[in-house]
Amino acid sequence: MNNGTLILFQWSLRADSRAFWPHAVRAGFALLMMAGIVVVLADPFGTTGPGLLYFQQICRLNMVLIFAAGITYFVSAVSEEKDSGTLALLRLAGVTPLAILLGKSTSRLISSLMLLAIQLPFTLLSITLGGVTWKQVIAAYLALAAWMALVANLALFCSVRCQTMGRAATLTVLLLVLLMILSPLIQLALPTLQAVSTPAWMLGFFESLRSWVEDSLINRRLTEILSPAGQSTELLGAQFFWNSLMSLVLFGMSVLVYNRWSLGSEQSVSGDLRSIRLKSHGRCWKWAVVWKDFLFLTGGRTAVAGKLIGYGLLVAGCSWWHHVNAPLSRMLLDGDTAWITLILLALALCVEVLLFSAGSLFSEVRQTTLSTLQMVPISTPILLLQKVCATVLAVMPAGLWMVVVFFMAPQAVMERCSITMVISYILVVMLSSHLTVLLSLYARWAALPLAILITATSFMCCPMVIMGTLAMTESVARQHNIQVGLLLGGLINLLWVWVFILLPIELEIVKRWDRLGQES
Repeated sequence: MNNGTLILFQWSLRADSRAFWPHAVRAGFALLMMAGIVVVLADPFGTTGPGLLYFQQICRLNMVLIFAAGITYFVSAVSEEKDSGTLALLRLAGVTPLAILLGKSTSRLISSLMLLAIQLPFTLLSITLGGVTWKQVIAAYLALAAWMALVANLALFCSVRCQTMGRAATLTVLLLVLLMILSPLIQLALPTLQAVSTPAWMLGFFESLRSWVEDSLINRRLTEILSPAGQSTELLGAQFFWNSLMSLVLFGMSVLVYNRWSLGSEQSVSGDLRSIRLKSHGRCWKWAVVWKDFLFLTGGRTAVAGKLIGYGLLVAGCSWWHHVNAPLSRMLLDGDTAWITLILLALALCVEVLLFSAGSLFSEVRQTTLSTLQMVPISTPILLLQKVCATVLAVMPAGLWMVVVFFMAPQAVMERCSITMVISYILVVMLSSHLTVLLSLYARWAALPLAILITATSFMCCPMVIMGTLAMTESVARQHNIQVGLLLGGLINLLWVWVFILLPIELEIVKRWDRLGQES
């Protein structure tokens, strides 16, 4: 291979080895794993097979981090060059598409694989705890490595295809979710296709597609590895080979279409005056920062309308599935179907909040508009509150449909949902979004994965605190004939979390924002 092709790749690896944050993340994850071992050893209930339980938790955490890295760290490989307008300089310097993608994406994949490699000595300790063998540990990490390669190259393809990072992240999320739900959708559709006399070759194609998708999913592979019969599993399963092959195909496609889709965002929006007038967003609102972020960060009215329709289709699909299983039901949604619909909407709301939190302030730093924005006669807290308002407007479709689902099946939701769950969800969203905003001012694209890691670590012990506070306030309220004991406990939880955790983070965000404005 031409040595010039590897120059950017080698430079990226050296820059990563000398940077502080990649090593800090790896060290933090190692400390997290050591803390997990301590928690397992201190289990007062004497759980059988603690090593297997510990390793299952580590694998789930890795899956979440890989997903978070896919929609932030990997997806910014080419999008950040397009957003900053430096992609044309690389093309002018004669850097080939293969060299750019190796340097911008494959180097990040290798850096992320090192995060898996550093876990291996600690997870081998789970063997001594019992319930898992060395063969299961190696097989699980090989499966996670192949899945990470697939997610990284899928995000790379979306980064090459889309003109901005926001669009690339959205497309990556949609494709990953589609990959996860494609097999159940095909399984649901097959009886209907058979009823309408679909040709046999088409039914065979859909059945083969469903089988191939199931063989490619990481959750199915990990379930197979970590099951009681997983001690006899093979080191390299079908999921490893399919994920590796798909990642190579996606990387090759990215190289082939790079020149065609490599226009930056500043080039894509240029055009004649007529097209600019057609895309005009009208006059600025009274709150200019809300207007700017709502239109240019979250997508504006078009994105809100699209999400309203998309979430409506999700609710309609779940309602259809409910009536397929319960044709005599008079409710549009009921039972487990209503609960699953609400959970999907809650997850979508959380993902939206985190994505907007990661880009709200960092986009100003990346585009060097921070100093200009600080010249606006608005105090820093009010300016940041306006950015929060823009995010609230953008996530309203998901919140609205959650309310609709609750009123469609209030009894089913209330039977499965408790005050503790609601408070825990609110605290998770608030803490992770605050951490994401703060870390985006320090750690660039790694802000979202770091925030998820810290939030997951923090909430390992929070449920006990929340349950204890709720029980205490409910007991005191019962003694004084107060009927809203659980609600009072929830408000107390929110208050102490805001005073002792969120408020210091908010003050640090303001301080860091002002410091960056002075330095720019």
